[in-house]
Amino acid sequence: MLRLLILCPVLLAACAAAEKAPDGGDLHARQEAACTATIAAHVGRPQIEVTSHWLSETGGIAKVEAIDGSRRHLCDVDASGRVLGYSHPDA
Repeated sequence: MLRLLILCPVLLAACAAAEKAPDGGDLHARQEAACTATIAAHVGRPQIEVTSHWLSETGGIAKVEAIDGSRRHLCDVDASGRVLGYSHPDA
């Protein structure tokens, strides 16, 4: 029981640290997820069939690449995880 009481605060601290990761990892994951959902809806495929990767950020707007099959899409995603728009760079 004592181990559990000691472990709980340690786990909570780890969660808080992950939310505030200096490299933006949690933010990047939210932005990738938003792009994945938007592109999946756009192409009419399940989200599991769309893969997104965070590329860069300029002026608070992330550029996220999404691939569905062999098609490439680029999303502009803000810090709240809202997709502002997307393009088809290879079209």
